[in-house]
Amino acid sequence: MTKIPDLIVDEIGEDNYLPRYCSLFLRILNRLIKPQQILELQRQIFIKACALKPNVLMVYKGNGVSAETVNFAKQAGIFTVNIFPDYSPHAYGSRLQAAMGEYDLVVSTKPFHPAGWGPIYGYSNPCVCVPHGYDPAVHYWSEPPDEQDFDVVMAASWRPQYETLIKAFCEEMRGQQVRVGLAGSGWEARRGEFPADWEFAGPLYGRAYGEWLRRGKIVIAPVHSEVMINDVQQPGDQDTTRTYELASSGCFFLHRRTPFAQTLYDEETEVPMWDSPQELADLVKRFLPLGEQRQIMAAAAHRRAVPAYSVPTRAAEVVEHVRAGLFAHRDKFIDKTV
Repeated sequence: MTKIPDLIVDEIGEDNYLPRYCSLFLRILNRLIKPQQILELQRQIFIKACALKPNVLMVYKGNGVSAETVNFAKQAGIFTVNIFPDYSPHAYGSRLQAAMGEYDLVVSTKPFHPAGWGPIYGYSNPCVCVPHGYDPAVHYWSEPPDEQDFDVVMAASWRPQYETLIKAFCEEMRGQQVRVGLAGSGWEARRGEFPADWEFAGPLYGRAYGEWLRRGKIVIAPVHSEVMINDVQQPGDQDTTRTYELASSGCFFLHRRTPFAQTLYDEETEVPMWDSPQELADLVKRFLPLGEQRQIMAAAAHRRAVPAYSVPTRAAEVVEHVRAGLFAHRDKFIDKTV
C-alpha cells in the first residue's frame, strides 16, 4: 500500500508487542505476560491515533485489538477497517469476535463472508471481499522451474483434515514409485505414520518456501474446508494464499475443488482440481508422465495470476473499498480523505 500514490502509511507492528516463539519456555512465559503485552499494544494505538490524527485505522486481523480500542478510534473521527484473512471471526477468541462487529468496514479475504456476515456470524457492519494474493518480492518467478527432483510435494501446516487426506492419498498411490515431500510444521512428529522414503522439510518461509515447492513436478494444494466453531458448522476455506503463490511461482499444482477456486482457474487448461483422495491420486498418476503438458498448464496459470492476483493489485482494491466507505460516511468523517 505504501506504493499507492497519495497514501501515507504509518505502521504499528503487532509482532513487536505479541511475539510468537518456538521454545516451550518462552511460549509459557509469553502466555503469562500476554495481558500486559495487549495493553501495551493498545496504548501505542492510542498514542499514534492522538498524535497523527489519521484518516483511517487499518487493523490486520487484530487478535490484540479490543472493541474498546476500535470505538476509541471511531470517537476520535477515525474510519476503522479490519483486514480479516481467516475463515471465521469466531475462531480466534472472544476479544477478536467482539471487536469485529465494531469496525466501520471489514475487508475479508473469504468470498463467503459478505453474504454470511449477518446470517452466520451475527454482525451488522459492512463486509466486503478482497481475496488473498501473492507477494511479488517473495513468491514470483519469471522463469519456469528447472530441476525437479520430487514427484509430489505439499507445503501446509499439519491439520487433522490434511493428515486424513494424505494418508488416504498414500493408500491410493500404493505400489507407485513416487518421491514425495511434505513441508510445514507438525508433520515431522508424525513421520513414522508415513512411508519411510517420504521426506519432511519442516516449516519453510520466504523465498525458501517457493524454491522448495518448485522442486516438485506436482504440488498438492489443499484447503481447510470443514470448520466446527463451538460445535457449530461454519464455512471453511475455499482458497488460501498458496492458491495464488503456487501460480506465481510457476508450479504445476492440483487444487482442492471449491466453487471459488473454479472462478480463479480453468480446470482443463490451468489448474486441475479434485474432490477426493482418489481423484487426487488419479490426477497425479495422469499428469506425472506428461511433463510438457504440466509446463504448458503451469505457464497458463502463471499468466492468469500475474499480476492480477498479486498483493499490490489486491491492496489497490482494498484502498478503493476504503475510499468508498469514507465517502459513504462523509458526514461523520468531514474534512477527512484517504
